[in-house]
Amino acid sequence: MTGDRILDDALATRVMSAEEAAAQIGPGEAVALSGFAGAGHPKAVPEALGEVREWPEDVDVRHSRVAQHAVSGFYGALDVAVVEVAAILPNGLLVPGSSVGNNQTWLDLADKVVLEVNSRHPRGFEGFHDIHHGNRLPPLRAPIQLTTPMQRIGDPYLLVDPAKVVAVVETDLPDPGTPPSPIGDESHAMADLVVDFLRHEVRHDRLHPSLLPLHAGAGPVADAVLASLQKAEFEHLTAYTDTIRDGLLDLLDSGKLIGVSATAFGLSEAGTRRFGGDVHHYKGRILLRPQEISNHPEVIRRLGLIAIDPMEQADIHGNVNAVGSSGDFASNAHLNFFVAPSTAEQGTVSRIVPFVSRVDHTAHDVQVVVTEQGVADLRGLSPAARARRIIDRCAHPDFREQLIEAVESARPSR
Repeated sequence: MTGDRILDDALATRVMSAEEAAAQIGPGEAVALSGFAGAGHPKAVPEALGEVREWPEDVDVRHSRVAQHAVSGFYGALDVAVVEVAAILPNGLLVPGSSVGNNQTWLDLADKVVLEVNSRHPRGFEGFHDIHHGNRLPPLRAPIQLTTPMQRIGDPYLLVDPAKVVAVVETDLPDPGTPPSPIGDESHAMADLVVDFLRHEVRHDRLHPSLLPLHAGAGPVADAVLASLQKAEFEHLTAYTDTIRDGLLDLLDSGKLIGVSATAFGLSEAGTRRFGGDVHHYKGRILLRPQEISNHPEVIRRLGLIAIDPMEQADIHGNVNAVGSSGDFASNAHLNFFVAPSTAEQGTVSRIVPFVSRVDHTAHDVQVVVTEQGVADLRGLSPAARARRIIDRCAHPDFREQLIEAVESARPSR
């Protein structure tokens, strides 16, 4: 199977089975695995190892900060990196696969490296990646010279010290597909509200007719927004995000979207087949970067993103509980939307609450909240006005009276 996948003579001598590679990893060693949200994750060696505690373990931190924290030594030493790639070139350069994530950082920090060369990734992946090698720690940090979403600031390849590579394993295994979100009537309704809001911003000269680079988080509402943009009047769109889902491929194929920068694919099985069947069609229109660049606050702020993220809850003060990568994008975007149905559990629980169970975004960073009930534009409002607008426009009518009582009880007595 080696063929055109392992072209470095020295590393070709280290090809072995997954079981033999797993034997190179000692008990208790810290192991970092490649991949982002399932894409580009090694398949064979972790299975041969059995239970793997991935390093860094259970870290709850912004995606943009993980690499910096690792290099700073916050998580301790890294013994082994297991990294999936699409090919090894004659000079030992590595062609990345379906994700970049923190792979370069793991390759740099690890004492030992195991490479999984997965022929399921298109050989045409070469040239799809932009690996920035210039990040430094304070006080030596320099600006990231990225001013447009599709600008290249790095190299197409991952770098590794060949002396650290203890094993090369050949695989032919797919990434787990990400099923498309089921888009119901509520999601379509919320998507229409978001697109109408964007039209309103264009009419009032607060947005360009081509909008700004888009970030759409996971979930049915964000997917519905991407579908609605296909039918909307906006042209020459760009996206700067972390994960490329089927909806972004649809926008690329329609010609509405001229380019998308991310750190990983998150396609369904059908989307993966579509991409792999015509990979050269997307070359030059898709770039995959390290996640510390795709999610970097400096770059997001400079590019001026429009961020559309799902939320679990919003409270009457404007704080939001939201999962995923929204922390990097929403708090630094030019314009952010948090979207969700107004209720959960078949309408028995309100998503608009007196206090969110976990504050992922404080009221200072939340601009627009959208439910199927309506849109609450919170920009420029006082705390009291924000509360009233969220209740009036986003809360389900069945829960508004309770929320108004919560506002009244929260007022300081005189």
